[in-house]
Amino acid sequence: MRGLLHIKPMIIWGESYLSAIEAKFGGKFEETVYKKVVKYQSLQYQFVTLNFTKLYSINSTELDKINNIKYIVMTALYDDLIDNKKISEADLNEMFYYPEKVNPNNFNERVLVAMHLDLLNQVQDKNAYWKVIEAIHIAQKDSVKQFDANTNIEQIIDITRRKGGYTLVMCRHYLMNNIVNNSDDCWYALGGLIQMTNDLFDTYKDTQEEGIHTFANKLQTVDEIKDVYLNQVNIFKQSIINLPVTRFKKIQFSIYLSIISAFGEIALNQLKQLQGKSTSLPNFKSIPRKKLIVDMEKPINIFRLLGYAYKNGKLWM
Repeated sequence: MRGLLHIKPMIIWGESYLSAIEAKFGGKFEETVYKKVVKYQSLQYQFVTLNFTKLYSINSTELDKINNIKYIVMTALYDDLIDNKKISEADLNEMFYYPEKVNPNNFNERVLVAMHLDLLNQVQDKNAYWKVIEAIHIAQKDSVKQFDANTNIEQIIDITRRKGGYTLVMCRHYLMNNIVNNSDDCWYALGGLIQMTNDLFDTYKDTQEEGIHTFANKLQTVDEIKDVYLNQVNIFKQSIINLPVTRFKKIQFSIYLSIISAFGEIALNQLKQLQGKSTSLPNFKSIPRKKLIVDMEKPINIFRLLGYAYKNGKLWM
């Protein structure tokens, strides 16, 4: 649960930062984008950035915090363009590969290009960074296939891992005390786990509002969904074991990050209750919102979160 106590101050800081961006670029973020950035910049900084810097005994800087929110703003606006088909593929390619040549058409594009250029100008290993950017761009374009019911589960899992994985590897380049790239496998595995956790929590939105097919709403039984998710948990744990740091630091890092998979198991438990004694899950399109939304304010879910975090924090049994 380390880091949860510091979320509120980070949310307030994030709201202030977004207000400054709106004033600077003369516009307003859409409510969905605003809420997404405020939420994820705080979680990302507390649970990812600070834990990776601690792993390598590196002090996080104020610039790391600023770069973190710039990255969240950029990815949120980019996802919005992709998911809502607000821009042609040619214009999207130009914006991503040649941001310095782009003439933005609106507030969102002005902010996205500015964040992209600011971050690009700060990274130390530009060649490695561009390789990650290209991998993300390909994964994001491939994610359009998730709107197609004929896309098979293997493709969906592959897209999910690449989209989440490369997006998080991107963050490693924003740390001013740059963490050595032999940790990239761990960033990548954690990114895939975070994306899968989000998919488990977004079953209602993805199914009934967005029409997106994910591993969490494509598979027919809770056991199948759980197998995919726990496989990713194990991939992440193995990536921690492979890190070139002491055993103590590996254990400490695993405990701190175990909260992420604990959230995933809360969502899995809710799906298990939804399936009940049936041999398969019901059609999510016919399920009321309250049965698919995970309420983390319930005392029982908070209690379960602690239990799952304790279990998942163990690297060696």
